[in-house]
Amino acid sequence: MSPAGPSKSAEAWGRPAVIVLVTALAVLLDLAFGTVAYTHLFYLVLIIAAFWYRRRAIVVGILLAMAHVTVGSILYGTPDAGILVNAAAFVVAAYLLGYLFEIAGRRAGGLHFHIDEAGGAACDRDTRRLIARLSSRDPDTRYRAAGCLGDAGNPAAVEPLAALLEDPEVGVRWKATESLGRLGTPAVGPLTASLRSENVDVRWMAAVALGEIGDPAAIPALMAALDDEDAYVRSRAALALGAIGEPAREEVAAALSDGNARVRRGAAIALGSIGGEKVVEALVETLRDPDGGVRQRACAALGDIGEPAVQPLIEALGTENELLRRGAIAALGLVGKPAVPALAMALRHGDDRRVPAGAVRALGEIGDRRSADILIRALEDEREEVREAAREALASIRKT
Repeated sequence: MSPAGPSKSAEAWGRPAVIVLVTALAVLLDLAFGTVAYTHLFYLVLIIAAFWYRRRAIVVGILLAMAHVTVGSILYGTPDAGILVNAAAFVVAAYLLGYLFEIAGRRAGGLHFHIDEAGGAACDRDTRRLIARLSSRDPDTRYRAAGCLGDAGNPAAVEPLAALLEDPEVGVRWKATESLGRLGTPAVGPLTASLRSENVDVRWMAAVALGEIGDPAAIPALMAALDDEDAYVRSRAALALGAIGEPAREEVAAALSDGNARVRRGAAIALGSIGGEKVVEALVETLRDPDGGVRQRACAALGDIGEPAVQPLIEALGTENELLRRGAIAALGLVGKPAVPALAMALRHGDDRRVPAGAVRALGEIGDRRSADILIRALEDEREEVREAAREALASIRKT
């Protein structure tokens, strides 16, 4: 999605310019003729401001009131009651005019909706009229139109809804994202383009919508987004890849060897959602990654996969690599209670001292009080490392 073009920029600067010029003209006329009569032109300014900014025009009303009091002070010295009353009237008029324009805008925006017999809002079936409503000044109208377009499922709404991802109202942006997700494959092109937007909100919302759609065509763009400068965009892209699932598995698993740690972290998050035997193997190996953040994401992913990851993790307890052993213990702790039977078995039958000791530490990480009997028996193990691990695990369980 490209940034706002010249027309939007001109509109943004043009409106305040008109207000400032008309206000300046009124003040200059007052000063030139030694009267405050021309400040009645301020009401013209208030009408324009209220039409453009609705109730936010009260800010303009306050500024005009201050200008009116200042001019009165210059011309007459201490402002009298009449000048102060007029100044207050500017503020009140700004609010009332803004409120009236806001109500009128809502009614106009609702022309293309009607109330059904059940008393709820129903959508106009004319897609062109709904698309036109996306340009309404009223955010409620834009919100409702975006929702109706998502329900309609017409691909013609894709580009207008994608443009709405840059709407100033967060609720409208979210409703557009939700509707694009419902439109499916036709929305993939604009959404992948939106992943390159300069607006961070547009990028993460596009990633969310692509995850809702689940089309494999989005995989390359989402993989590139794993290196986004914003952490939230990276995490949404990773979750979207996880939602796409098996079609993304090979490419995501290959990213665990990427030279960029941010990409490896995102790949680990995605694989936790994808699951599967090959994914478990890749994630267990990632527990020895030099980057702590990558190891942490791999642990969490294995914990999300759950029971299928238990046996490979127990086998990893016997490795000579300290990082891998620690990671396996932490991951087993995240798997939780489903890992307890296998850990008890490993404690009884592990030939390598590292496996029983690691199993005991993992039981301590899980913190299930039902493991206490297993750990008490481990206090009598002939291996000092196992006994020490059992003492630490029991102390940890007592604290929970």
